Amino acid sequence: MKRQLKDKIMENSRYKILLVEDNEIDRMAFKRFVEEGSLPYDCTIVGSVSEAQGLLGGERFDIVISDYRLGDGTAFDILDSVKDIPTILVTGAGDEEIAIKAWRAGAYDYLVKDLEHKYLRAVPITVENAVRHKRMEEKVRLLSGAVTSANDSVYITDTEDKIIFVNKAFCKTYGYKEEEIIGKSSNILWIDREQSQNTRSVFQTRSVGSSWEVGFYHRRKDNSIFPVSLSRSVIKNTKGTDAAIVGIARDISERIFVEDELRTTIQGLKKQNEQKSELAIMVTGALKLALVEEDIDKALSVASDFLDISKIDTNTIKLKHSRFGFGSAVSQVLEGLLPLASEKGIEINCTIPDGELVVNADYDRIVQALTNLVCRSIKSVRSNGHIDVQVKDTGSQVAVEIRDDGSAVTGDEIQNILDTSSWVKEHFDSGEYQLALGLPIAKELIELHGGCVWTESTNAGEQNIFCFVLPKADVQQEASIAAASGSKGIK
Repeated sequence: MKRQLKDKIMENSRYKILLVEDNEIDRMAFKRFVEEGSLPYDCTIVGSVSEAQGLLGGERFDIVISDYRLGDGTAFDILDSVKDIPTILVTGAGDEEIAIKAWRAGAYDYLVKDLEHKYLRAVPITVENAVRHKRMEEKVRLLSGAVTSANDSVYITDTEDKIIFVNKAFCKTYGYKEEEIIGKSSNILWIDREQSQNTRSVFQTRSVGSSWEVGFYHRRKDNSIFPVSLSRSVIKNTKGTDAAIVGIARDISERIFVEDELRTTIQGLKKQNEQKSELAIMVTGALKLALVEEDIDKALSVASDFLDISKIDTNTIKLKHSRFGFGSAVSQVLEGLLPLASEKGIEINCTIPDGELVVNADYDRIVQALTNLVCRSIKSVRSNGHIDVQVKDTGSQVAVEIRDDGSAVTGDEIQNILDTSSWVKEHFDSGEYQLALGLPIAKELIELHGGCVWTESTNAGEQNIFCFVLPKADVQQEASIAAASGSKGIK
Protein backbone atom coordinates (compact mmCIF):
# COMPACT_ATOMS: atom_id res chain seq x y z
CA MET A 1 0.00 0.00 0.00
CA LYS A 2 2.83 2.37 0.95
CA ARG A 3 4.63 1.52 -2.31
CA GLN A 4 1.50 2.19 -4.35
CA LEU A 5 0.99 5.56 -2.64
CA LYS A 6 4.59 6.53 -3.31
CA ASP A 7 4.27 5.55 -6.99
CA LYS A 8 1.01 7.50 -7.24
CA ILE A 9 2.63 10.64 -5.85
CA MET A 10 5.71 10.27 -8.02
CA GLU A 11 3.50 10.36 -11.14
CA ASN A 12 2.51 13.93 -10.33
CA SER A 13 4.41 17.18 -10.64
CA ARG A 14 6.64 18.29 -7.82
CA TYR A 15 4.98 20.38 -5.13
CA LYS A 16 6.48 23.49 -3.59
CA ILE A 17 5.81 23.28 0.15
CA LEU A 18 6.25 25.84 2.91
CA LEU A 19 6.63 24.26 6.37
CA VAL A 20 6.16 26.63 9.33
CA GLU A 21 7.49 24.87 12.45
CA ASP A 22 9.40 26.38 15.38
CA ASN A 23 10.37 23.03 16.93
CA GLU A 24 13.75 21.96 15.60
CA ILE A 25 13.14 18.23 16.27
CA ASP A 26 9.83 18.31 14.38
CA ARG A 27 11.47 20.20 11.52
CA MET A 28 14.23 17.59 11.24
CA ALA A 29 11.69 14.75 11.44
CA PHE A 30 9.67 16.26 8.56
CA LYS A 31 12.78 16.79 6.42
CA ARG A 32 13.99 13.22 7.07
CA PHE A 33 10.55 11.80 6.20
CA VAL A 34 10.54 13.62 2.85
CA GLU A 35 14.07 12.50 1.99
CA GLU A 36 13.60 8.86 3.00
CA GLY A 37 10.30 8.67 1.13
CA SER A 38 11.75 10.41 -1.96
CA LEU A 39 8.64 12.56 -1.95
CA PRO A 40 8.34 15.07 -4.84
CA TYR A 41 8.48 18.06 -2.53
CA ASP A 42 10.59 21.19 -2.78
CA CYS A 43 10.49 22.25 0.85
CA THR A 44 11.11 25.65 2.38
CA ILE A 45 11.20 25.52 6.19
CA VAL A 46 10.79 28.54 8.48
CA GLY A 47 10.26 28.86 12.22
CA SER A 48 8.03 31.90 12.72
CA VAL A 49 4.92 33.71 11.51
CA SER A 50 6.93 36.73 10.38
CA GLU A 51 9.28 34.60 8.25
CA ALA A 52 6.31 32.81 6.70
CA GLN A 53 4.50 36.06 5.92
CA GLY A 54 7.64 37.47 4.34
CA LEU A 55 7.94 34.50 1.99
CA LEU A 56 4.23 34.37 1.19
CA GLY A 57 4.37 37.98 0.09
CA GLY A 58 6.86 37.26 -2.68
CA GLU A 59 6.80 33.55 -3.51
CA ARG A 60 4.18 31.11 -4.71
CA PHE A 61 3.68 27.78 -2.87
CA ASP A 62 1.45 24.83 -3.62
CA ILE A 63 0.92 23.89 0.02
CA VAL A 64 1.48 25.48 3.42
CA ILE A 65 1.90 23.15 6.43
CA SER A 66 1.91 25.08 9.71
CA ASP A 67 2.14 24.20 13.39
CA TYR A 68 -0.62 25.87 15.38
CA ARG A 69 1.46 27.39 18.17
CA LEU A 70 4.43 29.49 17.02
CA GLY A 71 6.81 31.78 18.87
CA ASP A 72 5.39 35.03 17.45
CA GLY A 73 1.79 34.01 16.78
CA THR A 74 -0.43 31.16 15.70
CA ALA A 75 -1.47 29.45 12.50
CA PHE A 76 -4.41 31.86 12.31
CA ASP A 77 -1.92 34.60 11.43
CA ILE A 78 -0.66 32.39 8.60
CA LEU A 79 -4.20 31.81 7.32
CA ASP A 80 -4.63 35.57 6.93
CA SER A 81 -1.66 35.63 4.54
CA VAL A 82 -2.07 32.49 2.46
CA LYS A 83 -5.10 33.72 0.48
CA ASP A 84 -5.91 30.84 -1.90
CA ILE A 85 -3.05 28.46 -1.01
CA PRO A 86 -4.24 25.18 0.62
CA THR A 87 -3.09 25.11 4.25
CA ILE A 88 -2.72 22.06 6.50
CA LEU A 89 -2.73 22.74 10.23
CA VAL A 90 -0.64 20.65 12.65
CA THR A 91 -1.87 20.63 16.25
CA GLY A 92 -0.91 18.92 19.46
CA ALA A 93 -3.13 16.37 21.16
CA GLY A 94 -6.08 18.09 22.81
CA ASP A 95 -6.17 20.97 20.32
CA GLU A 96 -8.81 19.39 18.08
CA GLU A 97 -11.33 22.18 18.75
CA ILE A 98 -8.78 24.78 17.65
CA ALA A 99 -8.10 22.73 14.50
CA ILE A 100 -11.80 22.65 13.66
CA LYS A 101 -12.00 26.40 14.18
CA ALA A 102 -9.03 26.83 11.82
CA TRP A 103 -10.69 24.57 9.28
CA ARG A 104 -13.75 26.79 9.38
CA ALA A 105 -11.47 29.80 8.94
CA GLY A 106 -10.07 28.40 5.68
CA ALA A 107 -7.60 25.64 6.52
CA TYR A 108 -7.94 22.64 4.22
CA ASP A 109 -7.24 19.93 6.80
CA TYR A 110 -5.42 19.29 10.06
CA LEU A 111 -3.07 16.64 11.49
CA VAL A 112 -2.64 15.77 15.16
CA LYS A 113 1.01 15.73 16.20
CA ASP A 114 2.32 12.82 18.28
CA LEU A 115 5.73 12.25 19.92
CA GLU A 116 6.68 9.38 17.60
CA HIS A 117 5.89 11.52 14.51
CA LYS A 118 3.52 8.90 13.17
CA TYR A 119 1.29 11.74 11.92
CA LEU A 120 3.83 12.31 9.14
CA ARG A 121 2.59 9.14 7.44
CA ALA A 122 -0.63 10.99 6.63
CA VAL A 123 1.22 13.94 5.07
CA PRO A 124 1.55 12.54 1.48
CA ILE A 125 -2.11 11.65 1.05
CA THR A 126 -3.25 14.84 2.77
CA VAL A 127 -1.01 16.95 0.53
CA GLU A 128 -2.18 15.06 -2.56
CA ASN A 129 -5.84 15.55 -1.64
CA ALA A 130 -5.31 19.23 -0.86
CA VAL A 131 -3.63 19.90 -4.22
CA ARG A 132 -6.26 17.89 -6.09
CA HIS A 133 -9.01 19.75 -4.23
CA LYS A 134 -7.40 23.08 -5.05
CA ARG A 135 -7.12 22.24 -8.73
CA MET A 136 -10.72 21.09 -8.77
CA GLU A 137 -11.78 24.36 -7.16
CA GLU A 138 -9.90 26.29 -9.84
CA LYS A 139 -11.54 24.25 -12.59
CA VAL A 140 -14.96 24.77 -11.05
CA ARG A 141 -14.28 28.50 -10.67
CA LEU A 142 -13.09 28.71 -14.27
CA LEU A 143 -16.06 26.72 -15.52
CA SER A 144 -18.46 28.76 -13.42
CA GLY A 145 -16.99 31.99 -14.76
CA ALA A 146 -17.19 30.73 -18.32
CA VAL A 147 -20.80 29.61 -17.92
CA THR A 148 -21.80 32.79 -16.11
CA SER A 149 -20.26 35.09 -18.71
CA ALA A 150 -21.18 32.97 -21.77
CA ASN A 151 -23.15 34.70 -24.51
CA ASP A 152 -25.40 31.65 -24.90
CA SER A 153 -28.21 31.01 -22.45
CA VAL A 154 -27.27 28.22 -20.02
CA TYR A 155 -29.74 26.56 -17.67
CA ILE A 156 -29.43 23.45 -15.51
CA THR A 157 -32.31 21.30 -14.34
CA ASP A 158 -32.41 18.53 -11.77
CA THR A 159 -33.74 15.03 -12.45
CA GLU A 160 -37.29 16.30 -11.82
CA ASP A 161 -36.87 18.94 -14.57
CA LYS A 162 -36.73 21.81 -12.05
CA ILE A 163 -34.41 24.66 -13.02
CA ILE A 164 -31.58 24.95 -10.49
CA PHE A 165 -29.21 27.32 -12.31
CA VAL A 166 -29.32 30.02 -15.00
CA ASN A 167 -26.60 32.35 -16.23
CA LYS A 168 -26.78 36.08 -16.97
CA ALA A 169 -27.33 35.55 -20.70
CA PHE A 170 -30.36 33.39 -19.91
CA CYS A 171 -31.92 36.10 -17.76
CA LYS A 172 -31.28 38.72 -20.44
CA THR A 173 -32.62 36.58 -23.29
CA TYR A 174 -35.66 35.12 -21.56
CA GLY A 175 -36.54 38.17 -19.45
CA TYR A 176 -36.59 36.40 -16.08
CA LYS A 177 -34.81 37.39 -12.90
CA GLU A 178 -32.83 34.53 -11.38
CA GLU A 179 -35.14 34.24 -8.38
CA GLU A 180 -38.19 34.12 -10.67
CA ILE A 181 -37.05 31.12 -12.68
CA ILE A 182 -35.17 28.98 -10.13
CA GLY A 183 -37.36 26.08 -9.05
CA LYS A 184 -39.66 26.33 -12.08
CA SER A 185 -40.17 23.45 -14.49
CA SER A 186 -38.25 23.86 -17.75
CA ASN A 187 -41.58 23.37 -19.55
CA ILE A 188 -42.13 27.07 -18.92
CA LEU A 189 -39.62 27.74 -21.70
CA TRP A 190 -41.50 25.81 -24.38
CA ILE A 191 -44.40 27.20 -26.40
CA ASP A 192 -47.89 25.86 -25.73
CA ARG A 193 -49.05 23.04 -27.95
CA GLU A 194 -51.94 25.23 -29.13
CA GLN A 195 -49.45 27.70 -30.62
CA SER A 196 -47.82 25.15 -32.92
CA GLN A 197 -48.85 21.75 -34.14
CA ASN A 198 -45.20 20.68 -34.04
CA THR A 199 -44.55 22.43 -30.72
CA ARG A 200 -40.84 21.73 -30.35
CA SER A 201 -39.37 20.47 -33.61
CA VAL A 202 -40.69 23.24 -35.83
CA PHE A 203 -38.02 24.02 -38.37
CA GLN A 204 -34.63 23.15 -39.78
CA THR A 205 -31.77 25.58 -40.18
CA ARG A 206 -28.20 25.40 -41.36
CA SER A 207 -25.54 25.26 -38.66
CA VAL A 208 -21.86 25.95 -39.22
CA GLY A 209 -20.81 24.56 -42.59
CA SER A 210 -23.33 22.69 -44.68
CA SER A 211 -24.94 20.51 -42.00
CA TRP A 212 -28.50 20.91 -40.84
CA GLU A 213 -29.77 21.21 -37.30
CA VAL A 214 -33.21 21.11 -35.75
CA GLY A 215 -34.44 24.41 -34.36
CA PHE A 216 -36.95 24.93 -31.56
CA TYR A 217 -39.23 27.73 -30.49
CA HIS A 218 -38.91 28.96 -26.92
CA ARG A 219 -41.03 31.43 -25.01
CA ARG A 220 -39.86 34.45 -23.03
CA LYS A 221 -41.42 35.75 -19.83
CA ASP A 222 -43.51 38.21 -21.87
CA ASN A 223 -44.81 35.26 -23.95
CA SER A 224 -42.97 36.38 -27.09
CA ILE A 225 -41.76 33.46 -29.20
CA PHE A 226 -38.25 33.19 -30.64
CA PRO A 227 -36.20 30.46 -32.37
CA VAL A 228 -33.30 28.78 -30.60
CA SER A 229 -30.60 26.27 -31.40
CA LEU A 230 -30.60 23.96 -28.38
CA SER A 231 -28.10 21.43 -27.06
CA ARG A 232 -28.58 19.31 -23.93
CA SER A 233 -26.21 17.08 -22.00
CA VAL A 234 -26.60 14.87 -18.93
CA ILE A 235 -24.44 15.30 -15.81
CA LYS A 236 -23.77 12.08 -13.89
CA ASN A 237 -22.70 11.74 -10.27
CA THR A 238 -19.80 9.61 -8.98
CA LYS A 239 -22.04 6.54 -9.06
CA GLY A 240 -22.82 7.02 -12.75
CA THR A 241 -26.42 8.01 -12.09
CA ASP A 242 -28.06 10.96 -13.85
CA ALA A 243 -27.81 14.00 -11.58
CA ALA A 244 -28.74 17.01 -13.74
CA ILE A 245 -29.26 18.18 -17.29
CA VAL A 246 -27.47 21.16 -18.85
CA GLY A 247 -29.30 23.07 -21.58
CA ILE A 248 -27.51 25.59 -23.82
CA ALA A 249 -29.84 27.73 -25.94
CA ARG A 250 -28.70 30.17 -28.59
CA ASP A 251 -31.11 32.81 -29.91
CA ILE A 252 -30.97 32.40 -33.71
CA SER A 253 -33.62 34.99 -34.59
CA GLU A 254 -31.12 37.03 -36.58
CA ARG A 255 -29.82 33.97 -38.44
CA ILE A 256 -33.36 32.84 -39.31
CA PHE A 257 -34.16 36.37 -40.50
CA VAL A 258 -31.04 36.40 -42.70
CA GLU A 259 -31.89 32.93 -44.06
CA ASP A 260 -35.42 34.09 -44.91
CA GLU A 261 -34.07 37.23 -46.57
CA LEU A 262 -31.53 35.18 -48.51
CA ARG A 263 -34.18 32.68 -49.55
CA THR A 264 -36.46 35.49 -50.71
CA THR A 265 -33.59 37.14 -52.59
CA ILE A 266 -32.64 33.88 -54.30
CA GLN A 267 -36.25 33.29 -55.31
CA GLY A 268 -36.45 36.85 -56.62
CA LEU A 269 -33.23 36.45 -58.61
CA LYS A 270 -34.44 33.14 -59.97
CA LYS A 271 -37.69 34.77 -61.07
CA GLN A 272 -35.79 37.67 -62.62
CA ASN A 273 -33.56 35.26 -64.53
CA GLU A 274 -36.60 33.38 -65.77
CA GLN A 275 -38.20 36.64 -66.87
CA LYS A 276 -35.01 37.76 -68.61
CA SER A 277 -34.80 34.44 -70.42
CA GLU A 278 -38.42 34.72 -71.53
CA LEU A 279 -37.84 38.32 -72.61
CA ALA A 280 -34.74 37.36 -74.59
CA ILE A 281 -36.73 34.64 -76.36
CA MET A 282 -39.54 37.08 -77.16
CA VAL A 283 -37.11 39.73 -78.43
CA THR A 284 -35.35 37.17 -80.61
CA GLY A 285 -38.67 36.15 -82.11
CA ALA A 286 -39.66 39.76 -82.72
CA LEU A 287 -36.33 40.53 -84.40
CA LYS A 288 -36.62 37.50 -86.68
CA LEU A 289 -40.15 38.52 -87.68
CA ALA A 290 -39.08 42.13 -88.34
CA LEU A 291 -36.19 40.99 -90.48
CA VAL A 292 -38.42 38.61 -92.44
CA GLU A 293 -40.80 41.52 -93.05
CA GLU A 294 -37.76 43.67 -93.88
CA ASP A 295 -38.95 46.22 -91.29
CA ILE A 296 -35.54 47.49 -90.23
CA ASP A 297 -36.96 50.35 -88.17
CA LYS A 298 -39.00 47.92 -86.06
CA ALA A 299 -35.99 45.65 -85.58
CA LEU A 300 -33.82 48.56 -84.49
CA SER A 301 -36.52 49.78 -82.10
CA VAL A 302 -36.92 46.37 -80.45
CA ALA A 303 -33.15 45.89 -80.19
CA SER A 304 -32.66 49.38 -78.75
CA ASP A 305 -35.39 48.86 -76.12
CA PHE A 306 -34.00 45.47 -75.12
CA LEU A 307 -30.52 47.01 -74.80
CA ASP A 308 -31.92 49.76 -72.54
CA ILE A 309 -33.71 47.17 -70.35
CA SER A 310 -30.46 45.19 -70.04
CA LYS A 311 -28.47 48.29 -69.07
CA ILE A 312 -31.05 49.25 -66.46
CA ASP A 313 -31.10 45.73 -64.99
CA THR A 314 -27.29 45.61 -64.76
CA ASN A 315 -27.03 49.19 -63.51
CA THR A 316 -24.73 50.13 -66.39
CA ILE A 317 -26.89 52.85 -67.94
CA LYS A 318 -25.12 56.24 -67.92
CA LEU A 319 -27.10 59.44 -67.41
CA LYS A 320 -25.88 62.83 -68.64
CA HIS A 321 -27.43 65.37 -66.29
CA SER A 322 -28.04 68.96 -67.26
CA ARG A 323 -30.43 71.72 -66.24
CA PHE A 324 -33.28 72.34 -68.65
CA GLY A 325 -36.84 73.58 -68.79
CA PHE A 326 -39.20 70.67 -68.35
CA GLY A 327 -42.05 72.40 -70.17
CA SER A 328 -39.90 72.71 -73.29
CA ALA A 329 -39.17 68.97 -73.22
CA VAL A 330 -42.90 68.18 -72.99
CA SER A 331 -43.68 70.49 -75.91
CA GLN A 332 -40.96 68.87 -78.00
CA VAL A 333 -42.30 65.35 -77.31
CA LEU A 334 -45.90 66.25 -78.13
CA GLU A 335 -44.90 68.08 -81.29
CA GLY A 336 -42.96 65.04 -82.48
CA LEU A 337 -45.92 62.72 -81.83
CA LEU A 338 -48.58 64.86 -83.52
CA PRO A 339 -48.24 63.01 -86.86
CA LEU A 340 -48.79 59.65 -85.11
CA ALA A 341 -51.84 61.03 -83.28
CA SER A 342 -53.20 62.62 -86.46
CA GLU A 343 -53.26 59.22 -88.21
CA LYS A 344 -56.00 58.17 -85.76
CA GLY A 345 -57.63 61.60 -85.54
CA ILE A 346 -56.59 61.89 -81.88
CA GLU A 347 -56.62 65.35 -80.33
CA ILE A 348 -53.80 66.10 -77.87
CA ASN A 349 -54.27 68.97 -75.43
CA CYS A 350 -51.44 70.21 -73.23
CA THR A 351 -51.46 72.46 -70.19
CA ILE A 352 -48.14 73.84 -68.94
CA PRO A 353 -47.96 76.49 -66.17
CA ASP A 354 -46.37 79.86 -66.79
CA GLY A 355 -42.73 80.15 -65.79
CA GLU A 356 -39.98 77.70 -66.48
CA LEU A 357 -39.88 74.47 -64.46
CA VAL A 358 -36.20 73.56 -64.24
CA VAL A 359 -35.06 69.98 -63.65
CA ASN A 360 -31.57 68.52 -63.51
CA ALA A 361 -31.75 65.33 -65.57
CA ASP A 362 -30.64 63.51 -68.69
CA TYR A 363 -32.61 65.39 -71.35
CA ASP A 364 -32.67 62.58 -73.91
CA ARG A 365 -33.75 59.96 -71.34
CA ILE A 366 -36.57 62.16 -70.01
CA VAL A 367 -37.74 62.75 -73.58
CA GLN A 368 -37.60 58.98 -74.12
CA ALA A 369 -39.72 58.30 -71.02
CA LEU A 370 -42.28 60.96 -71.99
CA THR A 371 -42.44 59.62 -75.52
CA ASN A 372 -43.07 56.06 -74.31
CA LEU A 373 -45.88 57.16 -71.97
CA VAL A 374 -47.67 59.33 -74.54
CA CYS A 375 -47.24 56.64 -77.22
CA ARG A 376 -49.00 54.20 -74.91
CA SER A 377 -52.00 56.55 -74.81
CA ILE A 378 -51.99 57.07 -78.58
CA LYS A 379 -51.87 53.30 -79.19
CA SER A 380 -54.66 52.54 -76.71
CA VAL A 381 -57.05 55.42 -77.51
CA ARG A 382 -59.70 54.76 -80.14
CA SER A 383 -59.84 56.87 -83.29
CA ASN A 384 -60.94 60.47 -82.79
CA GLY A 385 -60.19 60.13 -79.07
CA HIS A 386 -58.61 62.64 -76.73
CA ILE A 387 -55.40 62.86 -74.74
CA ASP A 388 -54.81 65.54 -72.13
CA VAL A 389 -51.30 66.22 -70.82
CA GLN A 390 -51.16 68.39 -67.70
CA VAL A 391 -47.92 69.64 -66.19
CA LYS A 392 -48.12 70.98 -62.62
CA ASP A 393 -45.75 72.75 -60.27
CA THR A 394 -46.17 71.19 -56.80
CA GLY A 395 -43.45 73.33 -55.22
CA SER A 396 -40.73 70.74 -54.78
CA GLN A 397 -41.61 68.56 -57.76
CA VAL A 398 -42.82 68.68 -61.32
CA ALA A 399 -45.94 66.53 -61.72
CA VAL A 400 -47.32 65.19 -65.00
CA GLU A 401 -50.73 63.63 -65.68
CA ILE A 402 -51.45 61.93 -69.02
CA ARG A 403 -55.21 61.36 -69.34
CA ASP A 404 -56.75 59.37 -72.16
CA ASP A 405 -60.15 57.85 -72.96
CA GLY A 406 -58.78 54.52 -74.09
CA SER A 407 -59.93 51.11 -72.87
CA ALA A 408 -60.39 51.29 -69.12
CA VAL A 409 -57.59 49.82 -67.05
CA THR A 410 -58.96 48.63 -63.70
CA GLY A 411 -58.32 46.36 -60.72
CA ASP A 412 -55.01 44.50 -60.60
CA GLU A 413 -53.99 45.97 -63.96
CA ILE A 414 -53.83 49.44 -62.42
CA GLN A 415 -51.45 48.20 -59.71
CA ASN A 416 -49.22 45.99 -61.85
CA ILE A 417 -49.29 47.43 -65.35
CA LEU A 418 -45.83 48.94 -65.04
CA ASP A 419 -44.17 45.91 -63.43
CA THR A 420 -45.76 42.66 -64.47
CA SER A 421 -44.03 40.42 -67.01
CA SER A 422 -47.45 39.31 -68.28
CA TRP A 423 -47.96 42.87 -69.59
CA VAL A 424 -44.74 42.58 -71.61
CA LYS A 425 -45.65 39.11 -72.94
CA GLU A 426 -49.20 40.15 -73.83
CA HIS A 427 -48.03 43.05 -75.99
CA PHE A 428 -45.19 41.07 -77.55
CA ASP A 429 -47.68 38.38 -78.55
CA SER A 430 -49.92 41.03 -80.13
CA GLY A 431 -46.97 42.60 -81.96
CA GLU A 432 -47.07 45.85 -79.95
CA TYR A 433 -43.36 45.84 -79.17
CA GLN A 434 -43.14 49.52 -78.32
CA LEU A 435 -45.84 49.18 -75.68
CA ALA A 436 -44.32 45.95 -74.37
CA LEU A 437 -40.98 47.49 -73.35
CA GLY A 438 -41.81 51.18 -73.48
CA LEU A 439 -43.68 51.40 -70.17
CA PRO A 440 -41.12 49.48 -68.08
CA ILE A 441 -38.33 51.61 -69.61
CA ALA A 442 -40.23 54.83 -68.83
CA LYS A 443 -40.81 53.74 -65.25
CA GLU A 444 -37.16 52.82 -64.65
CA LEU A 445 -35.82 56.02 -66.26
CA ILE A 446 -38.05 58.25 -64.15
CA GLU A 447 -37.10 56.38 -60.97
CA LEU A 448 -33.40 56.67 -61.86
CA HIS A 449 -33.94 60.46 -61.78
CA GLY A 450 -35.46 60.34 -58.28
CA GLY A 451 -39.09 60.35 -59.45
CA CYS A 452 -41.89 57.80 -59.38
CA VAL A 453 -44.66 56.60 -61.71
CA TRP A 454 -48.15 55.34 -60.96
CA THR A 455 -51.50 54.84 -62.66
CA GLU A 456 -55.03 55.85 -61.79
CA SER A 457 -58.49 55.49 -63.25
CA THR A 458 -61.54 57.73 -62.86
CA ASN A 459 -64.45 56.35 -60.85
CA ALA A 460 -66.57 55.98 -63.97
CA GLY A 461 -63.76 54.13 -65.74
CA GLU A 462 -63.94 56.61 -68.62
CA GLN A 463 -60.36 57.78 -68.40
CA ASN A 464 -56.96 56.29 -67.62
CA ILE A 465 -54.43 58.53 -65.93
CA PHE A 466 -50.68 57.88 -66.03
CA CYS A 467 -48.86 60.06 -63.51
CA PHE A 468 -45.26 60.72 -62.64
CA VAL A 469 -43.24 63.26 -60.69
CA LEU A 470 -39.66 64.51 -60.89
CA PRO A 471 -37.79 66.63 -58.32
CA LYS A 472 -37.11 70.20 -59.41
CA ALA A 473 -33.45 71.12 -59.92
CA ASP A 474 -33.04 73.25 -56.78
CA VAL A 475 -34.77 70.68 -54.58
CA GLN A 476 -32.65 67.88 -56.03
CA GLN A 477 -29.47 69.87 -55.43
CA GLU A 478 -30.44 70.66 -51.82
CA ALA A 479 -31.23 66.98 -51.19
CA SER A 480 -27.85 65.93 -52.59
CA ILE A 481 -26.01 68.46 -50.41
CA ALA A 482 -27.98 67.34 -47.33
CA ALA A 483 -27.25 63.68 -48.05
CA ALA A 484 -23.55 64.40 -48.49
CA SER A 485 -23.39 66.22 -45.15
CA GLY A 486 -25.23 63.46 -43.28
CA SER A 487 -28.50 65.35 -43.03
CA LYS A 488 -31.83 63.66 -43.43
CA GLY A 489 -32.55 65.97 -46.37
CA ILE A 490 -35.86 67.27 -47.56
CA LYS A 491 -38.91 65.08 -47.14
